[in-house]
Amino acid sequence: MTHYQTLARTHWTRYAPTRVEAVPNPDEFFQMLGQQVHEQVTELTAQLAGQDRAGESYLEKVGRLGAARLRAEEIVLTELVWISSPETSPAEAREAWELDRTSDSWLVSWAERIQDSPEDQMPATEELVDLAAEWMLPVTFLQALLEAEFPAQFLREHQETLAQAAERRYHHP
Repeated sequence: MTHYQTLARTHWTRYAPTRVEAVPNPDEFFQMLGQQVHEQVTELTAQLAGQDRAGESYLEKVGRLGAARLRAEEIVLTELVWISSPETSPAEAREAWELDRTSDSWLVSWAERIQDSPEDQMPATEELVDLAAEWMLPVTFLQALLEAEFPAQFLREHQETLAQAAERRYHHP
C-alpha cells in the first residue's frame, strides 16, 4: 500500500464508513485513488516549484522544492481525500461553494466603476494588493483588467486564470 492509499483509506474509514462499505472493491478503489493523488501531487509540485532560480543555493532549492511538495499535497489531498462531512460528497460541497461565492462578474463591475469615475484614477496599490490576495489573483491581472477597454471581454479571455484562482479560493477559504 502506498502512503496516499493508506492515508485515504484510514481517513475515509474513520469519517465515512458507509461510503467505504458502498464501494464495490475497496482495495482497487483506494489503490487507484492513491495513484491519482500521487500523480497529481507530482505534477502540481513541479508547477508550484517553477524553474531553478539564478544564484539559488542548495538549501534554498531544497526549501523551495519541499514547500512546493507540501503545498501540492495540501491542495490535492483536500480535493481528493479529505471528507469534510460524510453526508456531503465532494461534488456537492463544491457545488454549494460555487453557489455561495462572489461571482467573477463582480470584478467587471468593480473595474467599470473605477473606469467610469470622474477622477479616472487607479485604486491605491494597497487596495489592489488586498483585492488580489482576496481573489488569489496576481496584482498584474487586476491592473490589466482595469486597463482593458472591455473588462467583461477581458475576463472571458482569461477564464483559465479565473478558474485557477477560484480553485485556490475553494481550497483555502
